[in-house]
Amino acid sequence: MRSALLALAVLSLGAMPAHAQREGKHEGFWIGFGLGGGYNFADFAAGSRGGAGGYLRMGGTLSQQVLLGGEVSGWGRNRNGETFAESGLTAIITFYPVRRGPFLKGGAGFAGWSTGAGTSTVTTASGFAGTLGVGYDLQIGGNLYLTPNVDFLYHTLSSENVAWANISSGAVLLFTLGLTWH
Repeated sequence: MRSALLALAVLSLGAMPAHAQREGKHEGFWIGFGLGGGYNFADFAAGSRGGAGGYLRMGGTLSQQVLLGGEVSGWGRNRNGETFAESGLTAIITFYPVRRGPFLKGGAGFAGWSTGAGTSTVTTASGFAGTLGVGYDLQIGGNLYLTPNVDFLYHTLSSENVAWANISSGAVLLFTLGLTWH
């Protein structure tokens, strides 16, 4: 075990000069994914506010400071055999105020919500999704970045189900840690 740790340390030190010589760039295709947790603010999520969250993003580079793409993000929770899930499929624009590091993200698209018991879906709803987020790309090698994010997802929902007649919106705050390749 000690030998493996020592070998990893030596390889890491050897890679540092090469890493310092190469500045990451935003160019062409990019992709990122992340996992973490989230908090649902919606009244209909009472008792099931905390849950798991994640995202998958990809797109193209318009400039060193502007990326355009799409994102699938979601939040879910299982409570006493009943599942709750909220998701969004959005077109996003990511803006880097400085060339590297911190970024702002926003987008709009479609939202979905479902609850289920066991293996069957009990209720579903769909509607509009909006997202706002902040994050930081921390270069860990070449064009690979460790990316902590905080995203606010806002969803307006509609459903034919009478029990859901008073539900009009949902909001989720996601805290994720991801990897992004530019």
